Amino acid sequence: MNLDLTAYITLICTSGVLNLYLCFYVFIKRHHYSNIAHLFILHTGFTAIYCMGAAFSLLSVNLEEMKFWTVVQYVGMPFSPPAGLLFVMQYVGIKVRKKHIFALFIIPFISLIMVATNNWHHLHYRVFEIDPVLGAPYIHQEIGPWYTIHGMFIFSSMFVAFLLAVYRWKETAKAYRLQLIALMVGQLVPIVTAFVYLMGFTPQGIDPVPMVLWVSSFLYLWSINSSRMFTVMPVAKDAIFNSINDGVIVLDEAYRLIEFNLASKNMFPQLKKAMFGKRFADIWFTLSGSSFPFTFENKNSSQELQLFSGDQSQYTYQVRTSPLQYVNNSHGLLLIFTDMTELKRLQLKLENQLITMS
Repeated sequence: MNLDLTAYITLICTSGVLNLYLCFYVFIKRHHYSNIAHLFILHTGFTAIYCMGAAFSLLSVNLEEMKFWTVVQYVGMPFSPPAGLLFVMQYVGIKVRKKHIFALFIIPFISLIMVATNNWHHLHYRVFEIDPVLGAPYIHQEIGPWYTIHGMFIFSSMFVAFLLAVYRWKETAKAYRLQLIALMVGQLVPIVTAFVYLMGFTPQGIDPVPMVLWVSSFLYLWSINSSRMFTVMPVAKDAIFNSINDGVIVLDEAYRLIEFNLASKNMFPQLKKAMFGKRFADIWFTLSGSSFPFTFENKNSSQELQLFSGDQSQYTYQVRTSPLQYVNNSHGLLLIFTDMTELKRLQLKLENQLITMS
C-alpha cells in the first residue's frame, strides 16, 4: 500500500471515529439534551457509516469488493445531509415533523436502491470499474441520470442547512454565535470539497469528502464542550415570543412591520409575513378597513381600541406601545394587543344587573 493511500485511509478513519464518538456521546447524554439530540445522532451515525464504507473501499482488491463497500457507503452518505438539514432546522427553531423526515429521506432511499441494483440498469453509474491506469482500489466511473438527481439533492440539503444558519446570524446573541459558526463551517466544508471533487481537482479515483469530514466533527465536538450547543440554543427567543398570549407586533423606526407573534396572527388572521416591510398604517387599513386610531409616539402608552370583525362582532383591545431598541442600535416600536372583549362584556353585564336591581 502506497503512502498516499495510507494517508487517505487514515483521514477517512479519523472522520469515521470522530462521528461515531459524537453519535454515542450524544446518545448516552440524550436525556440531558434538548429534542435536537436524536436528529444529531442520525446525522453523525449516517456519516460514520459513510466513512466506514469509504475506508474499506480503499482496502478492496477487486471490483466486487469495491461495489459492496460502495453500497455500504450509500447506507449512510445520502441520508447524512438531509439528517443534518433536519438537525439545523430544529436547531434554528423550525419544528420538524414526521412528514419532513419522510419527504427528505425518499431520494436517499431511492439512491441506495439504485446503487445496490446498478448492475441491472446503470442509472446511477453508467460505468463503474477499476481504474485501468491506477488499478484497485481506485475507481473509474461515469455518472448516470439518477446520480445527477442524487447529487443535486445532496448539495441542496447541505446548502439550505448552511443558509438557515446564516439567516439566524443577526438575530442570534453573541454568546451563541460560536455554535452557528460550527454549524455553518460544518456544512460548508463538505459542500466545497464535493464541488472541487466533481470539478476534477482532487486525486483521481478517490472520493475526498469523507477525508475532510473530521473538520466538521471536530467543530461539533468543540461546540458541544465549549459553547453548550445542545443545552443552550438560540431558539429560546422564538419559543418565548410565540408563547405570549398577547398579540405582539414589532415595527421599525419608520413604523414598518418587521415581526409579529402567533397570538397576533390569531387575533388578525389576515396578517401575513408577506406584509413584512410595509407601513403599519397600510397594513391596519387592510386588517380593519379603517385608519389606525392612535398616533405613534416613541414612548410608553396604553389606550383602548374598539374593532368590528367581518360578522360585525365587536372586539375590545388594550393597545400598549413601547419604544424598542434592537440590532445595530436601530429604534422601533412594540405594539402589544391584549384582548379585553370578554372582560368588557362581563363588566357591561354586571352594570346592567346593578341598574336592574336598583
